[in-house]
Amino acid sequence: MTFFVEPVGVAAQSVAEATGAATTAGVITGSAPAMTAVVPMGMEEVSALLTTVIQAHNAQFLAETGVSVADRSMFAGNVGVSGVTYTATEAVNQASLLL
Repeated sequence: MTFFVEPVGVAAQSVAEATGAATTAGVITGSAPAMTAVVPMGMEEVSALLTTVIQAHNAQFLAETGVSVADRSMFAGNVGVSGVTYTATEAVNQASLLL
């Protein structure tokens, strides 16, 4: 069968994207406790406010990265489904040409 798209290459891309998403999720999960445990630099009001701002920034970063990991995981799944669909479609096309 002649393919215009390499099914093995598409499968490899799907695995690479899933691996990247899992790696990013692992790194973020491992670093989240350290990022959320911010200690104030001093006892004055400015240090307390700065600590609050840093915690808010870290929380936003973790939330955005979580969304990005979910998006990349969905992309990996879609690439895998596309490869399988393309292979099945080409198989049906080749079979119809043999009739």
